[in-house]
Amino acid sequence: MSYITVDNYIWQVARYIADRKGVDAGIRATDPLAWYVNTGRASAGFLKRLVETKPYVIARLLMKGGSYDEAIARVRTKLDI
Repeated sequence: MSYITVDNYIWQVARYIADRKGVDAGIRATDPLAWYVNTGRASAGFLKRLVETKPYVIARLLMKGGSYDEAIARVRTKLDI
């Protein structure tokens, strides 16, 4: 069984975006997700579903931009949270 940490997962999402849009875009796009996780707002269920989702799926949602709340709402909707 493979094990991935949430931090590693966020890095994978950022790397996916950076490969397509540049490093700065990768950092900017993943800021809302990192903020949500690192401030303790993310539930255990959210984190579990997050790391079970392919990074490119979450990356595409985050690349749409908007406020932190809008970005997290898109991810939560995708994860059925």
